[in-house]
Amino acid sequence: MIDSLWTRINSMAILCRHELRQRLMHDTDRFAAAVPHTSRSRREGEIDGIDYHFISRQQFEQDIKDCRFVEHGEYERNYYGTSLSAIETVVQSGKICVLNLHVHSIPLLRQGQAGAKLKPYFVFVTPPPQIEKLNRLMTMTASNPQQHYDTNSSTATDLQSIIDEARDIEARYGHYFDMILSITDIERAYQELLREINALEREPQWIPSVWLR
Repeated sequence: MIDSLWTRINSMAILCRHELRQRLMHDTDRFAAAVPHTSRSRREGEIDGIDYHFISRQQFEQDIKDCRFVEHGEYERNYYGTSLSAIETVVQSGKICVLNLHVHSIPLLRQGQAGAKLKPYFVFVTPPPQIEKLNRLMTMTASNPQQHYDTNSSTATDLQSIIDEARDIEARYGHYFDMILSITDIERAYQELLREINALEREPQWIPSVWLR
């Protein structure tokens, strides 16, 4: 039950973040994704440095030890990860690197040399605090033919768990977030996010003092 419930909680969060990210990525002159690394073999038609950075398993494990990845994981005995260097490549190209990170990855990017070099801006995408609004959002999102989310399997208890999980994350990691974006409507949330990004490019911003050391 716990695994199943966590899957639904995590799926809903990923669904909304993914939708917002995809909308931003339509503007290819302004936004870009970091090319991930993998230890698996290159498949036919894939281009090194475009689809993935293909490296050996031994090199990947060494890079993990050297803290060169913001996030990494293993799937079907192959490593996958997003490196600091891949993010920096996007930033140096003059584009905004859009990342969809697990909350545990934030401290690495926020602090120390990585933060000073990349100057990240963290947006926490959170569900509406009312069960009725969350259920409406999930129904609207599930109606998108490009998305797959089973609203019929979600009970009121499940919905409340999604809300509680978001509150817990905000309580534990809220000091890292630059913006908290509560979603009741995807289009409205996207426009709010876009306004924030536009303001960041126009107006001076406060930054952590540790970035100046």
